[in-house]
Amino acid sequence: MELRLLTDATFIEEFDTVVDEITDQYAGDELEGEEQKRVETYFLRAAERQHKVQFARELLQLAATEHDDDREGVEKTTPGFFERIRGFFRGQSIALRTATALATLLIVVGLGFQFRSVFFPAAGPDALITLNINTSDRASGSERQSVKLEPGTRSLKIELILPEQFSQEQNYRVELLDEKGSPRNLLIQERTPKSLTVTIPADEIPSGSYNIHLHAVNSDSTERRIRGGYSFTRE
Repeated sequence: MELRLLTDATFIEEFDTVVDEITDQYAGDELEGEEQKRVETYFLRAAERQHKVQFARELLQLAATEHDDDREGVEKTTPGFFERIRGFFRGQSIALRTATALATLLIVVGLGFQFRSVFFPAAGPDALITLNINTSDRASGSERQSVKLEPGTRSLKIELILPEQFSQEQNYRVELLDEKGSPRNLLIQERTPKSLTVTIPADEIPSGSYNIHLHAVNSDSTERRIRGGYSFTRE
């Protein structure tokens, strides 16, 4: 069975559709009994969804409000902005009212994201270090490069200079080991004839010493470890 990641765009779109449907049903008082209780207990636990339901209810209430402007003897005046909105909604079906309310909600959410991107910009730039391979598996303090990541740094990019005799290898596997010797593979982001570049999110490398081992991958998927390694310390 194929499992889809939460980052799958189709899955996210389907999830948002389900959230909108539940919001519509609850705001329109279409749920009863156990269904309504589950929505109130679990679905509305998030403050964002509570605001979404409140907004939808206010739009539906505005659309459903009826005013008798045709009373005899009352002088007709030019309708105001909200009166024109009510007039528009009165002439539409329930389905169209709901669709319009949801479309308005999406516009508001979109504007919110735009304001957030202006006032709360993304994390800062990447830090970059260049490492040469050491002849031993564990470098001494003088050979180990030190790096300090400033607050807001998004990730650490590491350029690994390849040994000349291995520069023509087709594939590599890059392995990061922490102070306890626990390994993890690093994804190769960039490659040139003389180097490989890997990226590690800043929050995934706490302060400490690290070693990087390089493995050459043969065409038959077998590997051979390249002697030596790369070393650095995060302050």
